[in-house]
Amino acid sequence: MSTNIPCSKILLAGNEGCRVTYCETHQTTELEIGAFSLRLDIEAFSTLNHLINEANSKIHALHASQQSYNHLIQKLKDAY
Repeated sequence: MSTNIPCSKILLAGNEGCRVTYCETHQTTELEIGAFSLRLDIEAFSTLNHLINEANSKIHALHASQQSYNHLIQKLKDAY
């Protein structure tokens, strides 16, 4: 006889090809990207979220500095 308890999943967020669900039964989150699925406890999910937010902030800062640099170079070229 199986003692497995079925998951009671709640969709937290999602769009085409990607979604995040929460299992109330096991108190885990599941990140699904296409055919890839990653189950994490709440603490690990929070750590991953912090890591992604930090990386995203750095990407935005990098793009902003590259745009500023490109704008400056263009102004210098236009001046000559």
